[in-house]
Amino acid sequence: MNIIKRELRSNLKSFLIWAGALTLLVFVYTAEFGVFADTPSITEAMADFEDMFRYLNIYVTDMTTPEGFTAMVSLYFYIGLGIYSALLGSSIISKEERDKTAEYLFTLPVKRNQVILSKMVVAILYSLLLNLITMGLVVMFMLPYNPTDVFYDFMLLLAPGVFFFQLLFLSIGMLLSSILKQYKKSGSITIGLLIGSYLLSTIIGLVEELDFLKYVVPYEYFEAASLLQYNKFDMVYLIITIGIIGVSIAGSFIFYKKRDLYI
Repeated sequence: MNIIKRELRSNLKSFLIWAGALTLLVFVYTAEFGVFADTPSITEAMADFEDMFRYLNIYVTDMTTPEGFTAMVSLYFYIGLGIYSALLGSSIISKEERDKTAEYLFTLPVKRNQVILSKMVVAILYSLLLNLITMGLVVMFMLPYNPTDVFYDFMLLLAPGVFFFQLLFLSIGMLLSSILKQYKKSGSITIGLLIGSYLLSTIIGLVEELDFLKYVVPYEYFEAASLLQYNKFDMVYLIITIGIIGVSIAGSFIFYKKRDLYI
């Protein structure tokens, strides 16, 4: 319990910074929506640039509705929240070596499994809180535009979809941090995987022959336009996501127990 309290305190500052940044993002995006809501002709004009948006893996929807506009800009939520969780997952394990506190931590009467479990609880908790704050602000800022039940149903899928995306990269970050000898590399590699998967998803959307790669690209698992259209998760993608998270968490426990600490 003491480790959890310690990790909550030490990671609070970065959490508040990210929460503030995402609050600003949601405010700007909802303010921008007011322009589209009052000008339906913009949607028709944007449709002419559909191919260009597809290069960016952005699918043009009805931007005059809260759900349609949110689906179109949801990429920012995936990237923002995903990067936060990826960095948190990789740093929360390795920061003991970075801050030269590993010797102190492991002189305490606790096992390594207890240490990593406590750190994992904090990382998941902060990721969940940031997700709830962000999605809650989206709903709150959209209230003046009188959203329909379609919007609320969509948000009930988007929020957990983004959270699964966060957990996926959080667990990968923790796994890499447990395996790699140089703690500085885990964060950059995890972010590289996140950005690389986004770039690969844009290529898949343009080249039909590469469609089979969508099963290894997390951005395809909970794509907002699909959630809006079908109003459900794709079970294949959901199973793959849970499998990756489970393997990564199990690997983190296994490798962290055997890891040599560099202090």
